[in-house]
Amino acid sequence: MRESKLHFVNYKYQIINMKKAKFPSLNALRVFDVAARSGSFKQAAQQLGVTQSAVTRQIQALEEQLDMRLFQRDNRVHSLTPVALELAPQIEQIFDQLERAIERTRSLSDNTTTQLTVAISSERFRFWLADKLEDFHALYPHIQLNFTRCADYFAGEHAADMVSAVQHQSWDIAIGYGQINDKHLQSQRLSKNDLVPVSAISTNDTPYHQSWIINPDNPEHTKLAEANQSKLKNQRILHCDDFYMSLDLAQTEKAVTLVDSSLLNAQLSHLTPFREYAQPIKSPLSVFYKKRKRQSVALVAFIKWLQLINQ
Repeated sequence: MRESKLHFVNYKYQIINMKKAKFPSLNALRVFDVAARSGSFKQAAQQLGVTQSAVTRQIQALEEQLDMRLFQRDNRVHSLTPVALELAPQIEQIFDQLERAIERTRSLSDNTTTQLTVAISSERFRFWLADKLEDFHALYPHIQLNFTRCADYFAGEHAADMVSAVQHQSWDIAIGYGQINDKHLQSQRLSKNDLVPVSAISTNDTPYHQSWIINPDNPEHTKLAEANQSKLKNQRILHCDDFYMSLDLAQTEKAVTLVDSSLLNAQLSHLTPFREYAQPIKSPLSVFYKKRKRQSVALVAFIKWLQLINQ
């Protein structure tokens, strides 16, 4: 038996080192596998639904390709050679693995989707992402995006909530601003934006002649208001932590509110922006996700797409 193993190993190296030899056809190997397990070419032909002569031709072709005898032929009796006795179990194992892989693949419908849960502020979804999603779905029809609401700026409790949700996989991705230092999270930069004072009324005046609405939970808002404190000392400062409410307040109170420059699209064209008074947002708009050795294809595809649309 030891000699037959050595003989088989030698033949393996011969096959590998044959420069002009072609790899045996999968069909021929399959015929060999069935013939080796069934014990005869006749039974193999019946199992495969072909003629016995077809089985014989495939075995002969395989033997020629491998340059080795696989079956001892004595009239109608076909027995495996020592080399084939070593080869047959390995070929059988390979085909068993292949069949299992195919069955797993068949269990997946063509409509099977990969789902991602994306946390994003309601204003960023409406004014920044929603109208671009058709393009994403056209590129990746089998990635289903589910959305949940979060703050647009991750600071304090909002930062803690985001980190926890991403770590525990309640969210796959969170989009927003923030300087997050957590060893379990990764981030990718999307864009660098400004905070722009805008007015609900059309005016050529400076924004300092109106009341201001700021979000006290957003450090960028408070920083801009503090930087202009002397200019706003005679104006009211209204607090509002909701983007849509601040837009309504700007209208009813004839006040200035602060809007991210990336959100100033056609839907907000009724607002008058004071771009010359804009202040750069310290941290870039980023996407945050859990650190892993290997990320899912869907997550990588979505992040790459986000980066592309923000170039």
